Amino acid sequence: MNKKIGVASSVIMSCMIVIFLTCLIVALFTKNVITENLSYGTCTVLSWCYVATVCVYSCYAHKERSAAAKIGIATGVIYSTLVSIVYFTQITTVLYKLVDEKILQAFSFSSLGSWLFNIDLLGYGLLAISTFFVGLTLKPRNKIDKALKLLLMLHGAFFVCMFFPVMPLPATNQGSGGTVALICWCLFFLPICVLSTLHFKKLHDNNLKESI
Repeated sequence: MNKKIGVASSVIMSCMIVIFLTCLIVALFTKNVITENLSYGTCTVLSWCYVATVCVYSCYAHKERSAAAKIGIATGVIYSTLVSIVYFTQITTVLYKLVDEKILQAFSFSSLGSWLFNIDLLGYGLLAISTFFVGLTLKPRNKIDKALKLLLMLHGAFFVCMFFPVMPLPATNQGSGGTVALICWCLFFLPICVLSTLHFKKLHDNNLKESI
């Protein structure tokens, strides 16, 4: 069952990243409300599946690495909670303009530097920390595992994004720099999702008590 959940959650994550990447590419050429809100929806589902995937990783972690696995789960849950609130707010309150205009500006994700935009960056910073600790739990057995461990730990470097809101950077929504940055992130994170799928597929039931 653990193996099946790991494969399923990893596959769904891969699909969500592909859809999100497609929406971002569309955003480079035109602003589309449908793809914008589709992005929010897919990223929400992505966060839920990530938590499921991390939980499966923890099931195979050696006892000596259980602390790293638990930290990976804890930070992953906080990430998922934060971004779920951010994106659910976008496809409900912001989309239907259910609050006063001034409050809406603070809630709007499209307003760089807004309250929820900064919360989103905090969430993804915690995601980076989570992947780093998940990477620590892995004990590579093949080339796929080695590549996966490397990417998970390298992704930890993205934790710096949570510090952007506290830096004196100009808040502007001009240009497509942010969209390009997200596209690059998708291209980095997608292999992690795909390799996770292959990793779980290679696991056998008789290895459940062994470390990864």
